[in-house]
Amino acid sequence: MNLDQADIVVVGGGIAGLATAHALNRRGYDVVLVEQRFLAFGASGRNSGGVWLQSMRSGAELSLAQNSLEALRHLEDELGPTFDYTASGGVFFYETEQQAQILADFAEDRRRLGLSAEKISADDARKMAPGVPESAIGAVYFADDAKLNTSKLVKGLGQLVRKLGVRIYENTPALSLIRSGNAVTGIRTMRGNIVAGGVVWCAGPWATNLDSEGVQLPLKLVRVGLLMTQPIRANLPAMTRGPLGARHLKPLTALPSYRDDAFSDPEPLPGKPGYEDVVVQGGEGNLYVGHTLDAANSLNPHITLESSRVMIDTILNRRPEYGELGVTGLWAGIVGSTPDELPIIDQVEGLYINTGHSAGAATGLYGGELMAQMVAGEDPGMPFEEFSLGRPSLNLGSNHLYATGSL
Repeated sequence: MNLDQADIVVVGGGIAGLATAHALNRRGYDVVLVEQRFLAFGASGRNSGGVWLQSMRSGAELSLAQNSLEALRHLEDELGPTFDYTASGGVFFYETEQQAQILADFAEDRRRLGLSAEKISADDARKMAPGVPESAIGAVYFADDAKLNTSKLVKGLGQLVRKLGVRIYENTPALSLIRSGNAVTGIRTMRGNIVAGGVVWCAGPWATNLDSEGVQLPLKLVRVGLLMTQPIRANLPAMTRGPLGARHLKPLTALPSYRDDAFSDPEPLPGKPGYEDVVVQGGEGNLYVGHTLDAANSLNPHITLESSRVMIDTILNRRPEYGELGVTGLWAGIVGSTPDELPIIDQVEGLYINTGHSAGAATGLYGGELMAQMVAGEDPGMPFEEFSLGRPSLNLGSNHLYATGSL
């Protein structure tokens, strides 16, 4: 039984999927989108919404994020101020003089890339960003960082593309591909077949299910934990990053002056979750505290008790006064990360693939645009080979995250 037919069927109702459907619709394609649960069910609805340009590596990663930010600004013109987009910047605080020197070098490195980075006092940091502790002795402010509510963005995009004619089927898991020779001509779902001229797989970590179709992707599943509090009175628009988890920031650790021993907890204990020292205030005043990072052995997004304890202990140590706040959300999102932490945007075995957005809030929108350019046979806004499955940086050597199983 056929459920629908279209020029293109998009699998996945997160940022990458909705951005791809929107970009294809603008080019005149008849598009159907299917989502196994509901829009923004996965990591697109389970994150703090930070776009940390300060942490992007030069080259493809930074360019993709900058193009996505430009797309966000255009989309705000189209959707209105519906997804809490704020170009408010990000603060990286430090607690020792050694950290201060390394972050001064980091700021200089970022300025060489054309990003804004300036040293500010700890008092100024506390006035503009949540979670900066009394132990902070200073900070660097990165004005190019931004934040948004990714769940609201995805749902707003869903409403928009529906008005434009895209049919969206929620609670409709994709079971398998339909093939005709070397071409992928649709999908089988729980509700029937969808026949199409092409299929774009944008299902994030659920792209690992393509193994059964003979499409093996180098994705490491990571469970990213987050805690949300009730709103606070103060309006602190900038985002906060601290020294815990500094080892996750590749542009920082690549500096000649970087030393693991300059930062707290450079490596998690065996079996314990890693941590990224982040606090973000949402558009309604809530605090998002995190992130914990632990290996996900399945696609189960439920957060662990250990990860919950790490986030609670960290924020209470940082700002004891926050202990009076109610916890209104505690969750995890599963992220599929490639060895080089760039997404895969390619055509493989007749199937279009747009996945591996480990920083989807920062890269998902323009990733959808690139995918649509590939489907339409257009000249790309960025070189396609930078995101191909065959790129050299996806060589699964012993030092890669995917090969070692480390975080």
